[in-house]
Amino acid sequence: MKFLARLATGQVPLWCAFWLIGTPLAVLWDVSGTCTAVGCGIQEPTIGGFLLVLFTLSSVVIPLVSIAIWRSASKYPRQAWWQTVFAIGAKLSAAVSGVLATIGLLVVFYIAFIFIYAAIDRG
Repeated sequence: MKFLARLATGQVPLWCAFWLIGTPLAVLWDVSGTCTAVGCGIQEPTIGGFLLVLFTLSSVVIPLVSIAIWRSASKYPRQAWWQTVFAIGAKLSAAVSGVLATIGLLVVFYIAFIFIYAAIDRG
């Protein structure tokens, strides 16, 4: 719990927040979203459901991690010009990832609404 508080306030080093937390989470979001959209688990409903749940959970967590990366990048030391470039790149990556994950979550909510509405309408 203490680590999550440090992460949320930007006290975790940028390399740790970006490479050890943000990047694997973004790869997980990309793979699960691509497999869900392409239909990797369409033969097995449990695999398809698992991929959809994995995509939804990562879509919830990525905006929170993006805020943590932004805060860590704001506290990143900028003694050389390349450190400034790294901090700006991390902020840009966090902003794009957060926006895309939020859009993905809204799409999941929309799909859930359509299925729930259809089930209520039939019943």
